[in-house]
Amino acid sequence: MQLKENSPLDRYNWTKKKIDEIKSNALKTNSITLYDIGSRDNILKKYIADEEMDYRAFDLEPLDATAEQWDIEQQFPYQHKPPQIITMLEIVEHLQNPWLCMKNIFETLTPGGYLVLTTPNPTASNSRLYLMRNGALACFTKTDLELNHHVFIPWPHIIERLLTDSGFEIVEYSTIDGKTQLFDKNMGGLAFPVRLASRLIKKAIESADPTACGMSYGIVAKRIG
Repeated sequence: MQLKENSPLDRYNWTKKKIDEIKSNALKTNSITLYDIGSRDNILKKYIADEEMDYRAFDLEPLDATAEQWDIEQQFPYQHKPPQIITMLEIVEHLQNPWLCMKNIFETLTPGGYLVLTTPNPTASNSRLYLMRNGALACFTKTDLELNHHVFIPWPHIIERLLTDSGFEIVEYSTIDGKTQLFDKNMGGLAFPVRLASRLIKKAIESADPTACGMSYGIVAKRIG
């Protein structure tokens, strides 16, 4: 899986950009159906609002009255029009049965349709440094397990296998959230030397391995068949 870019965008703006590219370059229409899986309070909808788009939100425990309940360990329970695009932002790391869930996603998506997902980046420079200090990856500590239900570490090569096993072709793999910045408003105070040293180490890691840039990464995949 070849890294395309280190995008400075956050997950929502990166996803909006990918959706726009898919509509313009692949589907060649704005009149699409999109399923937002794990929508929570439908925040993505605010970024991709389009009168021609049929946006439908689903969550295991919906927070918005317009979202519908769907446990993706089960087959899609509704008779809605199938989507050309499915989004899953920061969801895969919560899945207890990723291969079963992705099978259900594949079967719900229109043939030739696209999956856009983001997930925490376990290869991030911050995560590597955190592992050295604390013995666990950032975002995948015991606390994250208990409070956030992060039960599946989404190593990029594992996500690639998950998607290809499920019938998808990887179209794009990019890191998001930008590279480590040496100086910002959080650098002041007595801890400045320690923070600067930490950031210099992160910059060195990112220079050696571009996949270490960004706290999350994103994938665009196409359903084959």
